[in-house]
Amino acid sequence: MKLMHYLLLLLCLCCLSCGSRTDYPNLLVKADSLIDARPDSALTLLHSIPPSALEEGDRMRHRLLAVEAECRNGQMPANDSLLLPVIGYFHRTGDVFWEARGEYNRGCILYQDHRQAGQALHIFQRGKTLMEQCGNTWWLGRTYGRMAYIYHSQGMLSQADSLYSKAEQISVQVGDTVLWLEILERRSIYLIAKGEYYYKEAETLLLKAYRLANHKQLINHQKKSVLTLSQLYSYMQDGRRALQFAREAWRLESDTARRYMSSLLIGEAHYKLNHYDSAMVWLERTVACRPSLAVRSAAYMRLADIAEEQGNAEKALVYQKKYGQTENELASQSQVVDIRLAEQEQFHRQGAKRLWQVVKVCLVVIGGLLVCVVLLLGWRFKERKHLRKQMNILMGFWLQEHQRLLVVKPSVPDSEILLLPSDEPEVQPVFDFDELVGRLCETELYAKVTRIVSYYQSYDDYEEHFTVEDQSELLCLINRFADGFITHLKKQVSLSEKDLRFCGLHLLGLSVQDIAVLLEKDRSSVYKRQKRILRYFPDAGKKRLEDVLKRL
Repeated sequence: MKLMHYLLLLLCLCCLSCGSRTDYPNLLVKADSLIDARPDSALTLLHSIPPSALEEGDRMRHRLLAVEAECRNGQMPANDSLLLPVIGYFHRTGDVFWEARGEYNRGCILYQDHRQAGQALHIFQRGKTLMEQCGNTWWLGRTYGRMAYIYHSQGMLSQADSLYSKAEQISVQVGDTVLWLEILERRSIYLIAKGEYYYKEAETLLLKAYRLANHKQLINHQKKSVLTLSQLYSYMQDGRRALQFAREAWRLESDTARRYMSSLLIGEAHYKLNHYDSAMVWLERTVACRPSLAVRSAAYMRLADIAEEQGNAEKALVYQKKYGQTENELASQSQVVDIRLAEQEQFHRQGAKRLWQVVKVCLVVIGGLLVCVVLLLGWRFKERKHLRKQMNILMGFWLQEHQRLLVVKPSVPDSEILLLPSDEPEVQPVFDFDELVGRLCETELYAKVTRIVSYYQSYDDYEEHFTVEDQSELLCLINRFADGFITHLKKQVSLSEKDLRFCGLHLLGLSVQDIAVLLEKDRSSVYKRQKRILRYFPDAGKKRLEDVLKRL
Protein backbone atom coordinates (compact mmCIF):
# COMPACT_ATOMS: atom_id res chain seq x y z
CA MET A 1 0.00 0.00 0.00
CA LYS A 2 2.83 2.38 0.92
CA LEU A 3 4.67 1.45 -2.30
CA MET A 4 1.63 2.44 -4.39
CA HIS A 5 1.36 5.66 -2.43
CA TYR A 6 4.99 6.62 -3.14
CA LEU A 7 4.65 5.67 -6.80
CA LEU A 8 1.62 7.95 -7.10
CA LEU A 9 3.50 10.79 -5.46
CA LEU A 10 6.49 10.22 -7.78
CA LEU A 11 4.19 10.27 -10.80
CA CYS A 12 2.69 13.59 -9.66
CA LEU A 13 6.14 15.09 -9.22
CA CYS A 14 7.18 13.90 -12.70
CA CYS A 15 4.08 15.48 -14.20
CA LEU A 16 4.93 18.66 -12.34
CA SER A 17 8.48 18.79 -13.70
CA CYS A 18 7.56 17.95 -17.30
CA GLY A 19 4.14 19.57 -17.66
CA SER A 20 3.16 23.06 -18.56
CA ARG A 21 1.50 25.67 -16.38
CA THR A 22 -1.92 24.34 -17.23
CA ASP A 23 -1.15 21.17 -15.21
CA TYR A 24 -0.94 23.03 -11.90
CA PRO A 25 -4.73 23.33 -11.38
CA ASN A 26 -4.98 19.56 -11.84
CA LEU A 27 -2.27 19.08 -9.21
CA LEU A 28 -4.26 21.29 -6.84
CA VAL A 29 -7.26 19.00 -7.36
CA LYS A 30 -5.09 15.93 -6.64
CA ALA A 31 -3.71 17.53 -3.48
CA ASP A 32 -7.25 18.35 -2.36
CA SER A 33 -8.29 14.70 -2.87
CA LEU A 34 -5.33 13.49 -0.76
CA ILE A 35 -5.65 16.00 2.06
CA ASP A 36 -8.16 14.03 4.11
CA ALA A 37 -6.67 10.52 3.96
CA ARG A 38 -2.98 11.38 3.34
CA PRO A 39 -2.35 14.93 4.59
CA ASP A 40 1.45 14.44 4.56
CA SER A 41 1.41 13.51 0.85
CA ALA A 42 -0.91 16.40 0.08
CA LEU A 43 1.46 18.82 1.85
CA THR A 44 4.48 17.47 -0.09
CA LEU A 45 2.61 17.87 -3.37
CA LEU A 46 1.52 21.42 -2.50
CA HIS A 47 5.08 22.42 -1.60
CA SER A 48 6.17 21.24 -5.06
CA ILE A 49 3.83 23.72 -6.78
CA PRO A 50 5.37 27.23 -7.20
CA PRO A 51 2.70 29.85 -6.30
CA SER A 52 4.18 32.28 -8.84
CA ALA A 53 3.16 29.90 -11.67
CA LEU A 54 -0.52 30.10 -10.68
CA GLU A 55 -3.20 32.60 -11.51
CA GLU A 56 -4.72 34.60 -8.67
CA GLY A 57 -7.68 32.30 -7.98
CA ASP A 58 -5.55 29.13 -8.03
CA ARG A 59 -2.89 30.87 -5.95
CA MET A 60 -5.48 31.62 -3.23
CA ARG A 61 -6.69 28.00 -3.30
CA HIS A 62 -3.08 26.81 -3.07
CA ARG A 63 -2.49 28.94 0.03
CA LEU A 64 -5.69 27.70 1.69
CA LEU A 65 -4.93 24.04 0.93
CA ALA A 66 -1.36 24.46 2.21
CA VAL A 67 -2.60 25.87 5.53
CA GLU A 68 -5.20 23.10 5.81
CA ALA A 69 -2.61 20.40 5.08
CA GLU A 70 -0.27 21.87 7.71
CA CYS A 71 -3.10 21.81 10.26
CA ARG A 72 -3.86 18.16 9.41
CA ASN A 73 -0.18 17.32 9.93
CA GLY A 74 -0.08 18.97 13.36
CA GLN A 75 1.77 22.08 12.14
CA MET A 76 -0.85 24.52 13.35
CA PRO A 77 -0.06 28.19 12.49
CA ALA A 78 0.31 30.62 15.38
CA ASN A 79 -2.60 32.77 14.15
CA ASP A 80 -5.13 33.14 11.34
CA SER A 81 -3.40 36.03 9.55
CA LEU A 82 -2.52 33.90 6.50
CA LEU A 83 -6.16 33.06 5.86
CA LEU A 84 -7.67 36.55 6.16
CA PRO A 85 -6.67 37.75 2.63
CA VAL A 86 -7.70 34.37 1.19
CA ILE A 87 -11.18 34.57 2.75
CA GLY A 88 -11.50 38.20 1.65
CA TYR A 89 -10.64 37.26 -1.95
CA PHE A 90 -13.24 34.47 -2.14
CA HIS A 91 -15.83 36.77 -0.53
CA ARG A 92 -15.22 39.42 -3.20
CA THR A 93 -15.39 36.91 -6.05
CA GLY A 94 -18.56 35.26 -4.67
CA ASP A 95 -16.99 31.79 -4.31
CA VAL A 96 -19.10 30.70 -1.33
CA PHE A 97 -17.65 27.18 -0.93
CA TRP A 98 -14.02 28.23 -0.71
CA GLU A 99 -14.91 31.15 1.54
CA ALA A 100 -16.71 28.72 3.87
CA ARG A 101 -13.76 26.32 3.78
CA GLY A 102 -11.43 29.15 4.70
CA GLU A 103 -13.66 30.06 7.65
CA TYR A 104 -13.62 26.41 8.78
CA ASN A 105 -9.82 26.28 8.85
CA ARG A 106 -9.67 29.69 10.50
CA GLY A 107 -11.91 28.41 13.29
CA CYS A 108 -9.63 25.37 13.75
CA ILE A 109 -6.59 27.64 14.09
CA LEU A 110 -8.29 29.95 16.60
CA TYR A 111 -9.33 27.04 18.82
CA GLN A 112 -5.98 25.24 18.89
CA ASP A 113 -5.10 24.17 22.45
CA HIS A 114 -8.57 25.35 23.61
CA ARG A 115 -7.84 29.03 23.02
CA GLN A 116 -10.26 31.72 21.78
CA ALA A 117 -13.31 29.44 22.03
CA GLY A 118 -15.87 32.23 21.68
CA GLN A 119 -14.28 33.71 18.55
CA ALA A 120 -13.77 30.25 17.04
CA LEU A 121 -17.42 29.39 17.63
CA HIS A 122 -18.45 32.63 15.93
CA ILE A 123 -16.27 31.74 12.91
CA PHE A 124 -17.71 28.20 12.71
CA GLN A 125 -21.26 29.59 12.83
CA ARG A 126 -20.44 31.83 9.87
CA GLY A 127 -18.90 28.86 8.06
CA LYS A 128 -22.04 26.81 8.79
CA THR A 129 -24.23 29.50 7.22
CA LEU A 130 -22.03 29.61 4.11
CA MET A 131 -22.00 25.80 3.80
CA GLU A 132 -25.79 25.75 4.01
CA GLN A 133 -25.89 28.48 1.36
CA CYS A 134 -23.73 26.56 -1.12
CA GLY A 135 -25.33 23.19 -0.22
CA ASN A 136 -22.12 21.31 0.68
CA THR A 137 -23.38 18.72 3.16
CA TRP A 138 -20.01 17.02 3.68
CA TRP A 139 -18.29 20.13 5.03
CA LEU A 140 -21.44 21.13 6.93
CA GLY A 141 -21.16 17.90 8.93
CA ARG A 142 -17.52 18.67 9.71
CA THR A 143 -18.48 22.14 10.90
CA TYR A 144 -21.18 20.74 13.19
CA GLY A 145 -18.60 18.36 14.65
CA ARG A 146 -16.15 21.19 15.40
CA MET A 147 -18.82 23.33 17.04
CA ALA A 148 -19.94 20.37 19.15
CA TYR A 149 -16.35 19.79 20.28
CA ILE A 150 -16.03 23.40 21.45
CA TYR A 151 -19.21 23.11 23.52
CA HIS A 152 -18.11 19.72 24.84
CA SER A 153 -14.64 20.87 25.89
CA GLN A 154 -16.21 23.72 27.89
CA GLY A 155 -18.64 21.40 29.69
CA MET A 156 -21.74 22.60 27.81
CA LEU A 157 -22.94 19.06 27.15
CA SER A 158 -26.56 19.59 26.08
CA GLN A 159 -25.55 21.93 23.23
CA ALA A 160 -22.77 19.54 22.26
CA ASP A 161 -25.10 16.53 22.14
CA SER A 162 -27.54 18.31 19.82
CA LEU A 163 -24.74 19.20 17.37
CA TYR A 164 -23.23 15.71 17.62
CA SER A 165 -26.59 14.25 16.54
CA LYS A 166 -26.73 16.53 13.48
CA ALA A 167 -23.14 15.73 12.54
CA GLU A 168 -23.75 11.97 12.89
CA GLN A 169 -26.84 12.13 10.66
CA ILE A 170 -24.86 13.95 7.97
CA SER A 171 -21.89 11.56 8.22
CA VAL A 172 -24.18 8.58 7.61
CA GLN A 173 -26.00 10.44 4.82
CA VAL A 174 -22.84 11.30 2.84
CA GLY A 175 -20.83 8.19 3.81
CA ASP A 176 -18.09 10.15 5.58
CA THR A 177 -16.27 7.46 7.61
CA VAL A 178 -13.76 9.88 9.13
CA LEU A 179 -16.46 12.21 10.42
CA TRP A 180 -18.50 9.26 11.69
CA LEU A 181 -15.50 7.99 13.64
CA GLU A 182 -14.94 11.42 15.17
CA ILE A 183 -18.57 11.64 16.25
CA LEU A 184 -18.55 8.11 17.70
CA GLU A 185 -15.45 8.95 19.75
CA ARG A 186 -16.75 12.29 21.01
CA ARG A 187 -20.24 10.99 21.81
CA SER A 188 -18.64 8.23 23.85
CA ILE A 189 -16.71 10.89 25.81
CA TYR A 190 -20.00 12.73 26.31
CA LEU A 191 -21.62 9.53 27.64
CA ILE A 192 -18.69 8.93 29.97
CA ALA A 193 -19.14 12.44 31.38
CA LYS A 194 -22.83 11.71 32.07
CA GLY A 195 -21.94 9.05 34.63
CA GLU A 196 -21.53 5.37 35.43
CA TYR A 197 -24.98 4.43 34.11
CA TYR A 198 -23.83 5.25 30.52
CA TYR A 199 -20.44 3.46 30.62
CA LYS A 200 -21.67 0.35 28.77
CA GLU A 201 -23.19 2.43 25.96
CA ALA A 202 -19.94 4.39 25.66
CA GLU A 203 -17.95 1.14 25.54
CA THR A 204 -20.13 -0.16 22.68
CA LEU A 205 -19.57 3.02 20.63
CA LEU A 206 -15.82 3.01 21.25
CA LEU A 207 -15.34 -0.64 20.31
CA LYS A 208 -17.36 -0.02 17.15
CA ALA A 209 -15.16 2.98 16.28
CA TYR A 210 -11.99 0.99 17.08
CA ARG A 211 -12.94 -1.90 14.77
CA LEU A 212 -13.96 0.47 11.97
CA ALA A 213 -10.70 2.45 12.26
CA ASN A 214 -8.70 -0.80 12.14
CA HIS A 215 -10.62 -1.96 9.08
CA LYS A 216 -10.07 1.36 7.25
CA GLN A 217 -6.45 1.61 8.53
CA LEU A 218 -7.04 5.11 9.93
CA ILE A 219 -4.18 5.31 12.44
CA ASN A 220 -5.18 8.63 14.02
CA HIS A 221 -8.65 7.35 14.83
CA GLN A 222 -7.22 4.07 16.14
CA LYS A 223 -5.14 6.09 18.59
CA LYS A 224 -8.11 8.17 19.70
CA SER A 225 -10.29 5.09 20.19
CA VAL A 226 -7.76 3.15 22.28
CA LEU A 227 -6.94 6.21 24.41
CA THR A 228 -10.59 6.74 25.24
CA LEU A 229 -11.13 3.01 25.85
CA SER A 230 -8.22 2.99 28.30
CA GLN A 231 -9.68 5.99 30.11
CA LEU A 232 -13.14 4.36 30.20
CA TYR A 233 -11.79 1.10 31.66
CA SER A 234 -9.97 3.11 34.33
CA TYR A 235 -13.31 4.62 35.33
CA MET A 236 -14.80 1.11 35.33
CA GLN A 237 -11.98 -0.05 37.66
CA ASP A 238 -10.75 -2.55 35.05
CA GLY A 239 -7.00 -1.90 35.31
CA ARG A 240 -5.98 -4.82 33.13
CA ARG A 241 -7.89 -3.72 30.02
CA ALA A 242 -7.05 -0.08 30.73
CA LEU A 243 -3.34 -0.98 30.64
CA GLN A 244 -3.82 -3.08 27.47
CA PHE A 245 -5.34 -0.23 25.45
CA ALA A 246 -2.97 2.39 26.89
CA ARG A 247 0.04 0.34 25.73
CA GLU A 248 -1.52 0.00 22.28
CA ALA A 249 -1.95 3.78 22.13
CA TRP A 250 1.74 4.15 23.06
CA ARG A 251 2.67 1.77 20.25
CA LEU A 252 0.51 3.55 17.64
CA GLU A 253 1.91 7.01 18.47
CA SER A 254 5.07 7.40 16.37
CA ASP A 255 5.86 10.93 17.59
CA THR A 256 7.60 10.53 20.97
CA ALA A 257 6.85 14.15 21.87
CA ARG A 258 3.12 13.44 21.68
CA ARG A 259 3.04 10.28 23.83
CA TYR A 260 2.14 12.15 26.99
CA MET A 261 -1.53 11.09 26.89
CA SER A 262 -0.76 7.40 26.48
CA SER A 263 1.91 7.60 29.20
CA LEU A 264 -0.62 9.24 31.53
CA LEU A 265 -3.11 6.43 30.92
CA ILE A 266 -0.43 3.75 31.38
CA GLY A 267 0.45 5.34 34.72
CA GLU A 268 -3.26 5.50 35.64
CA ALA A 269 -3.69 1.80 34.74
CA HIS A 270 -0.71 0.80 36.89
CA TYR A 271 -2.20 2.83 39.74
CA LYS A 272 -5.48 0.91 39.42
CA LEU A 273 -3.47 -2.34 39.58
CA ASN A 274 -1.59 -1.04 42.69
CA HIS A 275 1.74 -0.98 40.78
CA TYR A 276 2.73 2.30 42.43
CA ASP A 277 6.39 2.39 41.38
CA SER A 278 5.55 1.79 37.70
CA ALA A 279 2.71 4.29 37.89
CA MET A 280 5.01 7.00 39.30
CA VAL A 281 7.59 6.41 36.54
CA TRP A 282 5.02 6.80 33.79
CA LEU A 283 3.32 9.80 35.39
CA GLU A 284 6.60 11.66 35.90
CA ARG A 285 7.43 10.92 32.27
CA THR A 286 4.08 12.48 31.36
CA VAL A 287 4.86 15.69 33.25
CA ALA A 288 8.30 15.88 31.65
CA CYS A 289 6.71 16.06 28.17
CA ARG A 290 5.15 19.44 29.10
CA PRO A 291 1.62 18.48 28.02
CA SER A 292 -1.54 20.57 28.28
CA LEU A 293 -2.78 21.89 31.63
CA ALA A 294 -5.54 19.29 31.86
CA VAL A 295 -3.08 16.38 31.42
CA ARG A 296 -0.60 17.89 33.88
CA SER A 297 -3.37 18.43 36.42
CA ALA A 298 -4.43 14.78 36.20
CA ALA A 299 -0.82 13.59 36.49
CA TYR A 300 -0.08 15.76 39.54
CA MET A 301 -3.29 14.62 41.24
CA ARG A 302 -2.41 10.96 40.76
CA LEU A 303 1.24 11.51 41.81
CA ALA A 304 0.02 13.15 45.02
CA ASP A 305 -2.23 10.13 45.68
CA ILE A 306 0.66 7.68 45.12
CA ALA A 307 3.02 9.65 47.36
CA GLU A 308 0.37 9.67 50.07
CA GLU A 309 -0.17 5.91 49.67
CA GLN A 310 3.58 5.35 50.02
CA GLY A 311 3.69 7.51 53.14
CA ASN A 312 5.82 10.28 51.61
CA ALA A 313 3.97 13.30 53.01
CA GLU A 314 6.52 15.88 51.83
CA LYS A 315 6.33 14.67 48.22
CA ALA A 316 2.55 14.47 48.43
CA LEU A 317 2.38 18.14 49.51
CA VAL A 318 4.61 19.21 46.61
CA TYR A 319 2.40 17.42 44.08
CA GLN A 320 -0.79 18.73 45.70
CA LYS A 321 0.56 22.27 45.43
CA LYS A 322 1.37 21.79 41.74
CA TYR A 323 -2.05 20.22 41.22
CA GLY A 324 -3.71 23.26 42.82
CA GLN A 325 -1.72 25.64 40.62
CA THR A 326 -2.71 23.85 37.39
CA GLU A 327 -6.35 23.74 38.49
CA ASN A 328 -6.33 27.51 39.08
CA GLU A 329 -4.82 28.06 35.63
CA LEU A 330 -7.49 25.84 34.08
CA ALA A 331 -10.24 27.77 35.86
CA SER A 332 -8.81 31.08 34.68
CA GLN A 333 -8.79 29.81 31.08
CA SER A 334 -12.43 28.72 31.08
CA GLN A 335 -14.14 30.28 28.06
CA VAL A 336 -17.79 29.57 28.80
CA VAL A 337 -18.45 33.32 29.06
CA ASP A 338 -16.87 33.91 25.63
CA ILE A 339 -19.03 31.19 24.14
CA ARG A 340 -22.16 32.68 25.71
CA LEU A 341 -21.26 36.07 24.27
CA ALA A 342 -20.69 34.52 20.85
CA GLU A 343 -24.11 32.83 21.05
CA GLN A 344 -25.77 36.13 22.01
CA GLU A 345 -24.04 37.93 19.15
CA GLN A 346 -25.24 35.25 16.73
CA PHE A 347 -28.77 35.54 18.14
CA HIS A 348 -28.78 39.34 17.73
CA ARG A 349 -27.43 39.00 14.19
CA GLN A 350 -30.22 36.59 13.28
CA GLY A 351 -32.77 38.93 14.88
CA ALA A 352 -31.45 41.86 12.86
CA LYS A 353 -31.62 39.74 9.70
CA ARG A 354 -35.26 38.80 10.40
CA LEU A 355 -36.09 42.46 11.14
CA TRP A 356 -34.57 43.55 7.83
CA GLN A 357 -36.65 40.91 6.03
CA VAL A 358 -39.81 42.29 7.69
CA VAL A 359 -38.79 45.83 6.70
CA LYS A 360 -38.28 44.72 3.08
CA VAL A 361 -41.72 43.08 3.03
CA CYS A 362 -43.28 46.28 4.43
CA LEU A 363 -41.48 48.39 1.82
CA VAL A 364 -42.74 46.11 -0.95
CA VAL A 365 -46.31 46.35 0.38
CA ILE A 366 -46.10 50.16 0.68
CA GLY A 367 -44.68 50.36 -2.83
CA GLY A 368 -47.53 48.21 -4.14
CA LEU A 369 -50.09 50.44 -2.40
CA LEU A 370 -48.50 53.57 -3.88
CA VAL A 371 -48.65 52.04 -7.35
CA CYS A 372 -52.33 51.20 -6.82
CA VAL A 373 -53.06 54.76 -5.66
CA VAL A 374 -51.29 56.21 -8.70
CA LEU A 375 -53.21 53.90 -11.04
CA LEU A 376 -56.50 54.80 -9.32
CA LEU A 377 -55.81 58.52 -9.61
CA GLY A 378 -54.90 58.06 -13.25
CA TRP A 379 -58.14 56.17 -13.88
CA ARG A 380 -60.21 58.87 -12.17
CA PHE A 381 -58.47 61.58 -14.17
CA LYS A 382 -59.18 59.70 -17.37
CA GLU A 383 -62.81 59.19 -16.34
CA ARG A 384 -63.28 62.88 -15.56
CA LYS A 385 -61.74 63.78 -18.90
CA HIS A 386 -64.18 61.42 -20.62
CA LEU A 387 -67.13 62.96 -18.75
CA ARG A 388 -65.97 66.44 -19.64
CA LYS A 389 -65.84 65.45 -23.27
CA GLN A 390 -69.37 64.03 -23.08
CA MET A 391 -70.61 67.24 -21.42
CA ASN A 392 -69.06 69.33 -24.17
CA ILE A 393 -70.89 67.22 -26.76
CA LEU A 394 -74.19 67.57 -24.85
CA MET A 395 -73.71 71.32 -24.50
CA GLY A 396 -73.09 71.55 -28.24
CA PHE A 397 -76.37 69.74 -28.91
CA TRP A 398 -78.17 72.01 -26.46
CA LEU A 399 -76.79 75.19 -28.04
CA GLN A 400 -77.86 74.03 -31.48
CA GLU A 401 -81.39 73.34 -30.21
CA HIS A 402 -81.44 76.68 -28.37
CA GLN A 403 -80.44 78.59 -31.49
CA ARG A 404 -83.13 76.81 -33.48
CA LEU A 405 -85.80 77.95 -30.96
CA LEU A 406 -84.57 81.55 -31.15
CA VAL A 407 -85.15 81.94 -34.88
CA VAL A 408 -86.66 85.43 -35.35
CA LYS A 409 -90.05 85.74 -37.14
CA PRO A 410 -90.65 89.01 -39.17
CA SER A 411 -94.04 89.71 -37.55
CA VAL A 412 -92.70 89.57 -34.00
CA PRO A 413 -91.01 92.63 -32.50
CA ASP A 414 -87.42 92.25 -31.42
CA SER A 415 -88.30 93.20 -27.86
CA GLU A 416 -90.62 90.20 -27.59
CA ILE A 417 -88.12 87.60 -28.85
CA LEU A 418 -85.01 88.83 -27.06
CA LEU A 419 -83.71 86.35 -24.49
CA LEU A 420 -80.89 86.93 -22.07
CA PRO A 421 -77.91 84.60 -22.40
CA SER A 422 -78.62 83.25 -18.95
CA ASP A 423 -82.24 82.34 -19.77
CA GLU A 424 -82.73 78.56 -19.87
CA PRO A 425 -85.63 77.05 -21.80
CA GLU A 426 -87.77 74.74 -19.78
CA VAL A 427 -87.04 71.10 -20.55
CA GLN A 428 -90.14 69.06 -20.99
CA PRO A 429 -89.98 65.31 -20.36
CA VAL A 430 -90.21 63.05 -23.39
CA PHE A 431 -93.03 61.08 -21.85
CA ASP A 432 -95.13 60.90 -18.68
CA PHE A 433 -93.29 58.95 -15.96
CA ASP A 434 -96.48 58.62 -13.92
CA GLU A 435 -97.96 56.79 -16.88
CA LEU A 436 -94.83 54.61 -16.97
CA VAL A 437 -95.24 53.66 -13.29
CA GLY A 438 -98.91 52.93 -13.89
CA ARG A 439 -98.13 50.56 -16.75
CA LEU A 440 -95.35 48.87 -14.73
CA CYS A 441 -97.75 48.33 -11.82
CA GLU A 442 -99.85 46.09 -14.07
CA THR A 443 -96.95 43.66 -14.65
CA GLU A 444 -96.15 40.46 -12.76
CA LEU A 445 -92.68 41.86 -12.05
CA TYR A 446 -94.15 44.76 -10.05
CA ALA A 447 -96.35 42.33 -8.15
CA LYS A 448 -93.20 40.40 -7.19
CA VAL A 449 -91.60 43.65 -6.00
CA THR A 450 -94.63 44.35 -3.83
CA ARG A 451 -94.57 40.84 -2.33
CA ILE A 452 -90.85 41.04 -1.47
CA VAL A 453 -91.14 44.45 0.21
CA SER A 454 -94.32 43.50 2.12
CA TYR A 455 -92.87 40.18 3.35
CA TYR A 456 -89.65 41.84 4.49
CA GLN A 457 -91.56 44.55 6.38
CA SER A 458 -93.58 41.86 8.17
CA TYR A 459 -90.91 39.23 8.92
CA ASP A 460 -87.57 41.00 8.37
CA ASP A 461 -86.60 38.17 6.02
CA TYR A 462 -86.82 37.05 2.40
CA GLU A 463 -89.17 34.52 0.89
CA GLU A 464 -88.35 35.62 -2.68
CA HIS A 465 -85.40 37.50 -4.15
CA PHE A 466 -85.29 40.25 -6.77
CA THR A 467 -82.58 38.70 -8.94
CA VAL A 468 -80.31 40.21 -11.59
CA GLU A 469 -82.54 38.62 -14.23
CA ASP A 470 -85.54 40.42 -12.69
CA GLN A 471 -83.65 43.72 -12.79
CA SER A 472 -82.71 43.18 -16.44
CA GLU A 473 -86.35 42.37 -17.26
CA LEU A 474 -87.36 45.63 -15.56
CA LEU A 475 -85.00 47.57 -17.87
CA CYS A 476 -86.53 45.87 -20.90
CA LEU A 477 -90.06 46.84 -19.73
CA ILE A 478 -89.01 50.46 -19.13
CA ASN A 479 -87.35 50.62 -22.54
CA ARG A 480 -90.53 49.29 -24.16
CA PHE A 481 -93.07 51.42 -22.25
CA ALA A 482 -90.97 54.65 -22.34
CA ASP A 483 -90.05 54.78 -26.03
CA GLY A 484 -86.46 53.52 -25.70
CA PHE A 485 -85.55 55.55 -22.59
CA ILE A 486 -82.82 53.12 -21.45
CA THR A 487 -81.25 53.14 -24.92
CA HIS A 488 -81.28 56.93 -24.84
CA LEU A 489 -79.72 56.91 -21.34
CA LYS A 490 -76.89 54.64 -22.54
CA LYS A 491 -76.08 57.11 -25.34
CA GLN A 492 -76.19 60.09 -23.01
CA VAL A 493 -74.02 58.69 -20.18
CA SER A 494 -71.58 55.76 -20.16
CA LEU A 495 -73.04 53.73 -17.29
CA SER A 496 -72.36 50.06 -16.61
CA GLU A 497 -75.14 47.48 -16.80
CA LYS A 498 -75.18 47.27 -13.03
CA ASP A 499 -75.64 51.05 -12.74
CA LEU A 500 -78.41 50.98 -15.37
CA ARG A 501 -80.30 48.33 -13.36
CA PHE A 502 -79.88 50.51 -10.28
CA CYS A 503 -81.33 53.52 -12.14
CA GLY A 504 -84.24 51.38 -13.38
CA LEU A 505 -85.34 50.72 -9.78
CA HIS A 506 -85.63 54.48 -9.22
CA LEU A 507 -88.12 54.77 -12.09
CA LEU A 508 -90.54 52.46 -10.19
CA GLY A 509 -91.32 55.23 -7.72
CA LEU A 510 -89.86 53.26 -4.77
CA SER A 511 -88.34 54.72 -1.61
CA VAL A 512 -84.69 54.31 -0.69
CA GLN A 513 -85.69 51.77 1.97
CA ASP A 514 -87.62 49.69 -0.59
CA ILE A 515 -84.71 49.78 -3.04
CA ALA A 516 -82.36 48.67 -0.26
CA VAL A 517 -84.69 45.73 0.50
CA LEU A 518 -84.83 44.66 -3.15
CA LEU A 519 -81.03 44.86 -3.51
CA GLU A 520 -80.55 43.24 -0.07
CA LYS A 521 -78.26 46.10 0.99
CA ASP A 522 -78.41 48.70 3.73
CA ARG A 523 -79.64 52.23 3.11
CA SER A 524 -76.17 53.77 3.39
CA SER A 525 -74.99 51.64 0.45
CA VAL A 526 -77.90 52.91 -1.67
CA TYR A 527 -77.11 56.54 -0.78
CA LYS A 528 -73.42 56.11 -1.61
CA ARG A 529 -74.25 54.55 -4.96
CA GLN A 530 -76.72 57.32 -5.81
CA LYS A 531 -74.05 59.88 -5.01
CA ARG A 532 -71.52 58.10 -7.23
CA ILE A 533 -73.90 57.88 -10.21
CA LEU A 534 -74.90 61.53 -9.86
CA ARG A 535 -71.28 62.44 -10.64
CA TYR A 536 -71.97 61.40 -14.22
CA PHE A 537 -74.51 64.30 -14.39
CA PRO A 538 -72.52 67.51 -13.75
CA ASP A 539 -75.70 69.68 -13.79
CA ALA A 540 -77.47 67.55 -11.21
CA GLY A 541 -76.58 69.81 -8.31
CA LYS A 542 -78.46 68.66 -5.21
CA LYS A 543 -81.28 66.98 -7.09
CA ARG A 544 -82.30 63.41 -6.43
CA LEU A 545 -81.30 60.69 -8.86
CA GLU A 546 -84.96 60.00 -9.68
CA ASP A 547 -85.55 63.67 -10.62
CA VAL A 548 -82.38 63.81 -12.71
CA LEU A 549 -83.43 60.72 -14.67
CA LYS A 550 -86.90 62.12 -15.33
CA ARG A 551 -85.44 65.39 -16.68
CA LEU A 552 -83.17 63.73 -19.29
